[in-house]
Amino acid sequence: MTRAERVSRVLADAPTSCQNTLRQAFSGSASPRGAIKAQCLACTGYLRAEIASCTGFGCPLWKFRPYQPGTDESDDGGRA
Repeated sequence: MTRAERVSRVLADAPTSCQNTLRQAFSGSASPRGAIKAQCLACTGYLRAEIASCTGFGCPLWKFRPYQPGTDESDDGGRA
């Protein structure tokens, strides 16, 4: 499977609310923060609440994950 085919499959399987974030990350136009957000969303099955409560302490991105308690992004009702 080519990268383009894999990216298309990931985008097709992702919720509509997450597709723009993923599209930007895959194209290279996302900021580093946006790319981390895309990775965290994909890792947790596109559930923001799961990112906030992530227990993947061994992940190198764990300290940088979005939707942490006490951040501006944390009060979104768990929507992706």
